[in-house]
Amino acid sequence: MKKYLFVPFFCCFWTISVQSASLKQTFDVQIGLFDAAKVNVFYQTGKNDYIFETKMTTSGLFDKLYSFKADYRTSGFFQDDSFITTDYHQSTKSSAHLRTKKLIFDSNGILYQRQSSKDDAKKTVDVVLPPSLPDAFDLQTVLVMMIKQFQADLTCNLSKTVFNGKKTYHVRFEDGGATFFKDKNVHFTGQSHKCLAFIHQTNTAKGDLLWQVSAEKPIVFYLVKDAKTGLVFVPKIEIASTPLGDLKAYMTNLTQGQ
Repeated sequence: MKKYLFVPFFCCFWTISVQSASLKQTFDVQIGLFDAAKVNVFYQTGKNDYIFETKMTTSGLFDKLYSFKADYRTSGFFQDDSFITTDYHQSTKSSAHLRTKKLIFDSNGILYQRQSSKDDAKKTVDVVLPPSLPDAFDLQTVLVMMIKQFQADLTCNLSKTVFNGKKTYHVRFEDGGATFFKDKNVHFTGQSHKCLAFIHQTNTAKGDLLWQVSAEKPIVFYLVKDAKTGLVFVPKIEIASTPLGDLKAYMTNLTQGQ
């Protein structure tokens, strides 16, 4: 049933602010003609730090075929042009197993240990870093980098390497330019910016559909910068085709606070 696990990744395209603020977005995810998941995203940032949390659960037919829930949390701070991750943990619960993962960092934000569990079995592994130090240790931190860059110059061109303590990912963003956004499923119409993401996993295991698809076809998402608040939100995310059909994530609610 691993084929359904690519759904949580699309929860990672979220909202972010320039000044101290918090944002909440909710999404409905559809694959083909079917409802696939509900997503809740919370982002809070201060002058130099950030917290990003995502909670998702399968819905509709997908929930009946393969019930799945996931929580992801990343926190860290900005130092000059560097992004220092201080905490990352995740938990996923399927109809078969409960799994957790926590990454342990030193004071410089360098990953040195990975703690994981599967049901009642726990494991702690000392991490051996790759020869070249990666740009980040989780995908969410790379997304923070990209959005922060977009706020500065309204472009999303970026290329980063992620090492999560076990696997290496190459993440590339291509700027698609300004575009007028309108979709009957989203209560927002107006100017937006199109961005395309490609993700390639080194030594991808056969059957891991997310990395097979996103290495060849772009994950397309739309960024909107609010003129009054300076906040950036994502009204829609899509992949034109996957082995299960086209994927679309529609924003259903947006709440922001200063």
